[in-house]
Amino acid sequence: MERFPYPSTGLNHLDKLLTQLQYGDNVVWQVDDIAHYQELVLPYVERAITEHRNVLYIRFAQHPALLQPREGLKIVELDADTGFETFSTQVHQIIAQQGKGAFYVFDSLSDLLTTWATDLMVGNFFTVTCPFLYELDTLAYFALLRDRHSFKTIARIRETTQLLLDVYKLEGMRYNHPLKVWNRHSHTMF
Repeated sequence: MERFPYPSTGLNHLDKLLTQLQYGDNVVWQVDDIAHYQELVLPYVERAITEHRNVLYIRFAQHPALLQPREGLKIVELDADTGFETFSTQVHQIIAQQGKGAFYVFDSLSDLLTTWATDLMVGNFFTVTCPFLYELDTLAYFALLRDRHSFKTIARIRETTQLLLDVYKLEGMRYNHPLKVWNRHSHTMF
């Protein structure tokens, strides 16, 4: 597989804001609505497919699907009701099978609260999955719905992820506010 110099969000202004994505990045979007996350997922996936990358959508949530079947996209449906351990093992098996350089989109982690009934397990899932994705130079998108998680869970996710961005809309405009950007710097990032 040909390696492009940098992976992309699919949005030039966002790439510039973040001084590019890097292989190994886990990008967590904190949003008010799953539709706001989808607006960020679509250009990311479109760009990745155009660049002939290995793109997977990990589907497990009750919210409407973020992506529809199409050429160049693998959709893997999992049942989070099987429990934390089984679900996590299945995700890790998929990641191991796909190997280095895969691009992932995960459904909203907030949906796991309904299934697992505890915020602790959502944080646990992320803290064991994110480093594995990082080791394999993948790029992964995750979403959290604002005000659904404890401060402790958000802090654990923030500590583990490479990028945490707060996304909000005001008067029809979308704002992407970086809360954590690991291993990059610019004078205008914040």
